[in-house]
Amino acid sequence: MSINWLAEACDLPPDPVSGAHITRLTSAPCINNNVYCEQPYCSADGSRATVVRIDRFVGPADHGLLAADLDRLKLHEIDTIHPGGEVATSAWSGWIYYSRRQGELMRVSLDSLKKEVVLTQTGLPPDSRIASISPDLQHAAVRVVLPGPTIGILQLDLTTGEQTTLFTHPEIVNPHLQYNPVHGRQLLVQHNRGSRMSPDGKILQSVSEQGTTLFTVDTATGKTTPLPVGPPHTAAATGHECFRADTGRVGFTVSWNHADWSLDDRFPRGNLFTAAPGDDAPTPFAAPEHRFNHLCISRCGRYFLCDSYPDRYLQKIPLVIGNFDTGKYATLLDHCGACGGGAQYTHPHAYFTTDLRHVIYNADPFGIPHVFKATIPAGFLSALD
Repeated sequence: MSINWLAEACDLPPDPVSGAHITRLTSAPCINNNVYCEQPYCSADGSRATVVRIDRFVGPADHGLLAADLDRLKLHEIDTIHPGGEVATSAWSGWIYYSRRQGELMRVSLDSLKKEVVLTQTGLPPDSRIASISPDLQHAAVRVVLPGPTIGILQLDLTTGEQTTLFTHPEIVNPHLQYNPVHGRQLLVQHNRGSRMSPDGKILQSVSEQGTTLFTVDTATGKTTPLPVGPPHTAAATGHECFRADTGRVGFTVSWNHADWSLDDRFPRGNLFTAAPGDDAPTPFAAPEHRFNHLCISRCGRYFLCDSYPDRYLQKIPLVIGNFDTGKYATLLDHCGACGGGAQYTHPHAYFTTDLRHVIYNADPFGIPHVFKATIPAGFLSALD
């Protein structure tokens, strides 16, 4: 198989705080996006990452799906993605799933760069969104708009195409579906309490004063179990959460007072928490100077990675790594260069590579969104142990 590689990378000055080596992986004048942080879109060995590229700023257009080689510092264009389709993965598996305009569900191995047809047609309704792939690569978790309107969580068998409805609720408009990355027996679900949809399924209100919370769904039985997130337990969830490996716990961040930037009076030491489904109360992580937002947890479950919004003007957005077990944390990047605007691709969405060598993130310091890598310095993680 012939592989064409694009040379777009550019080394940048190291971070002034940690000394982390920084490389911009993309340079084409397009929207370049690392997809998302909760389920890292990188190869099983950590040497490659995923980039989605949009080269039209107005109107529908197919998106480019690219692989970034983090050692060779080159890009390979894998395929084009239907603009209404989604990119999904099983965290750190190296398998990237995507839909093409013809309706095919495809997958590609970031390790071999070989593409395969998974299903010629999924049979899913038009507004469906494949959000997560099970660790055994046998099932996909799908968000779908059903009559009512209401939102359904479907499990799609990737061999037979059979669809099973696990759960329905009108307020899970943005569910952030995630399989437990180790065994896949649970799905993590975000519940935007008080959200409303129009009869045709468009979101009229994303959340109410009840605030966002979380729960899990058993993928075998459909049984739901709440987490102590959002009122009355904490401030509302920010909507950024993920499993802490197979510890039985979930990590999540909660909102702060945007009028004066203060933390919840009940938890003045930080807005990052962990909890297990069914717990009465969450466990806070103390980092009072930070206002953590997007979250990634390492494959081992020991470390977390968050962007921090230290002031309301977002003059800088640091990336911070911490150790859940020791309570230690340190700044990897003093300012990642993202502006944190309304568009998703202006958010850092930083994640660890599988091997904990690099952090992959978005930034737009030049006005055009690009994908970057920061190499974690030698001794940085061990200093947190």
